[in-house]
Amino acid sequence: MKLSLYIDSEDFACKGMACCGNSFPADRELLQALDELQALVCLLPKYEDAQIKINSGFRCRTHNRAVNGSFSSFHTRGMAADIRVDNMPPHVLACLAIQIASLSSGGIGVYSTFIHVDVRRTGPARW
Repeated sequence: MKLSLYIDSEDFACKGMACCGNSFPADRELLQALDELQALVCLLPKYEDAQIKINSGFRCRTHNRAVNGSFSSFHTRGMAADIRVDNMPPHVLACLAIQIASLSSGGIGVYSTFIHVDVRRTGPARW
């Protein structure tokens, strides 16, 4: 099922085993931001056909504990996603993400193979 223009429920759903049954509550602002980010990715000549891949979207509390996620993780509220684009360095994806208003005012974390984005409403966070 489509959650937004580019995001499918199966991609955003909890990936835990024996927990919530792959539920997928998703914050509308996050989905809109991911759609906007996808559109920016496609504007880059080398990435016209590239798709954002979601490593981790929603996480139920059980799955979040299993992956040692923070108790207050925005993933557990459907407000965060760990994402990547094949063959795109994470810092490039982060530079695109910061151009999206709700991500710029939220959280952006850069890791070696992906970035974390969230639409927290407590002010920007970077790591």
